Amino acid sequence: MIEAILFIIFVGVFLYALLIEPRWFRLRRIKVCTKKKIPRDFTILHLSDTHFIDNNESKRRFLMSLNSLQPDFICVTGDIIDNNDGIEPAVEILSQMQARIGKFAVLGNHDYWDYHIGDNLRYHLFGEKRPLHQNDIERFCRRLTASGVTVLRDEKKNVSFDGMTIRISGTEDPVTQQMNFHRTFADLNEEVFHLLLTHVLDVLVQIPKVPVDLVLAGHTHGGQVRLPFIGGFMCGFQMPRRYLEGFHEMNGYVMCVSRGMGATRTLIPRFFCRPEAILIEVTSL
Repeated sequence: MIEAILFIIFVGVFLYALLIEPRWFRLRRIKVCTKKKIPRDFTILHLSDTHFIDNNESKRRFLMSLNSLQPDFICVTGDIIDNNDGIEPAVEILSQMQARIGKFAVLGNHDYWDYHIGDNLRYHLFGEKRPLHQNDIERFCRRLTASGVTVLRDEKKNVSFDGMTIRISGTEDPVTQQMNFHRTFADLNEEVFHLLLTHVLDVLVQIPKVPVDLVLAGHTHGGQVRLPFIGGFMCGFQMPRRYLEGFHEMNGYVMCVSRGMGATRTLIPRFFCRPEAILIEVTSL
């Protein structure tokens, strides 16, 4: 009898983690107080790890509902697609999302590489970062740019609006690509609010000490499977596990790590780790 009950519980948990929680999206709201003097508050809709494929209906509905937020910026921190089949759906959906001032994105390892199940095993078990199948990254970037999304690949952009200027910098994928920090952080103005987009928070231990007011990252999926008293099961980066998700301060950096909105098509389950979008309100102290 006990065995039967345990089996039913196991099957129920497995089905919940496989079929329900991955589609149970949430919106998290965070307020960030900056020491920089800014004439007005502004908002950032932070998306990450959408892992678009050829079937994204529940994700599309949730993302379209976020247009009612009318954010100033939409920032996407990598792993936008899971394979080439996701290029057109990603471009179509992101082109329909509305931001008052601009949409910006950086790339992640899944944007560059199509991880099959064997590649995922090699990555998670042996740390092999580059799989055997490559996505058409240049076509993807061209399509994103044509749709109104600014893709930052070790680049920066000064954005002026409503009597103020902020700087948005974005790194290349820290997992599979070589980053050019000199190009990313050249000509910094310490008086301007500086937003850094990167796919993996590990970049903070690699970059030279530069004035950054807010860092947005993803990659970890918040651990994807979170267990009581243990936390995130899957990690995928080198920072302490407490930085797997959420809002943190470390060594002078203020950072927000998203749980992401998707998962790879071969590692779908989520447990106690709902997929999310994050609305960040930046305000002056």
